Amino acid sequence: MKTARCDQAGVSLVEVMVGLIIGLIASLVVMRSFSASENFRRNVNGSADATQTTALVGARLNMLIEDAGAGLVQGRHIWGCRVMATRNGVALLPVPTLPEPFARFPGVLRVMPVGVLDGGDGADVLLVISANSGSGNRDIPFDSNGRVLTVSNPNGVGLLKPSDKVDDLFLAVPQDVAGDPADCQVVQAAAGAGGGAALVDATLGLRVMPSIAQSASAAAYTAIPLNMESTSYGALAVVGGVSSVFHLGREAAPVFSLVTVNAYAELVEHDLLQRRSLQSFGENIVLVKARYGLDNGIGGSANDNVIDQWVSPGEAGWTLAELMNGKEATEQKIDQIKAIRVGLVVRSAQVVSSEARLTRITLFDDLSGTRRVVRDLSVDEQRYAYQVFDWVIPLRNMKSTPKS
Repeated sequence: MKTARCDQAGVSLVEVMVGLIIGLIASLVVMRSFSASENFRRNVNGSADATQTTALVGARLNMLIEDAGAGLVQGRHIWGCRVMATRNGVALLPVPTLPEPFARFPGVLRVMPVGVLDGGDGADVLLVISANSGSGNRDIPFDSNGRVLTVSNPNGVGLLKPSDKVDDLFLAVPQDVAGDPADCQVVQAAAGAGGGAALVDATLGLRVMPSIAQSASAAAYTAIPLNMESTSYGALAVVGGVSSVFHLGREAAPVFSLVTVNAYAELVEHDLLQRRSLQSFGENIVLVKARYGLDNGIGGSANDNVIDQWVSPGEAGWTLAELMNGKEATEQKIDQIKAIRVGLVVRSAQVVSSEARLTRITLFDDLSGTRRVVRDLSVDEQRYAYQVFDWVIPLRNMKSTPKS
């Protein structure tokens, strides 16, 4: 009896090749799908990161700019006054040069709520100045011998909470001037300012130096001794005459800031009084640009708190040099600035893959001529994704009748 023999069958070369081809096609499909998914994830994450960055940056810019001019707008001869400030025997303002990326900003500072130094194709530099007084929004008349401010006002001055130490700052502004505004100076109240039993205002939560109408011994409270220590802001340089002080608030409270983009694509803030080091509050910021919103009657009605036109800080009549020329006529122009329009360009943190690369960025595209910003991107810059943001920030403290 013969046993049946089973022939052992193998895999042919054709079958091996077919299997390899199918596996290769499957690998390519998986890799393409993974690559597309990764690109989509990067684009979505980049868009989300840009939106989040802009939300944080926008909150900071809104807070700075909306408060611009606070505590100063009701005064006279303050817009355009040259700021003098000295601490520890070193001049803070004016200064010969400022650190990067603010070196092109003038070291001579004149008071205005918001000023913009046009950066051309680069980022603009924004100047923001505001007080932060808990008790007043206008000037306080005073006489001085350089070491003491003798105040005469109807409302008193709120200096501090009962448990706090006095370190309040004042901006002394000459009022008895003819023509152009004079120099103004930052000074500081001495620790004992307020004298004796200063009144406590429950609505403010502050110790208040009362006016004559509020206290039988008001003279003790209306004399504000200045901090004459070497570590402070020193004596008042110009004495005599009729002047006013603007209560700026606690030393850390008032804003004298510059904002722009540095070489590392960070939005940074510099304190002109050097109370704080350089602060970064936004990354992957390529460009920040600004436009003035004017209530000047061109295209609308003047002095109705409605924006009549948007102008560039680079055009004649509205450059920073012209707005800080220290002339009497310029004070009225500064009062016409009622809003700031901010344009922000945010870049993705990572390189993205796209067949349709962005080659040009446009800001303020509803404006014409030089008021619109157009920037061409280099080949290297085109490797990233960009988002453009544009919004208006009203100067809430400037909504008042312009001063003549």
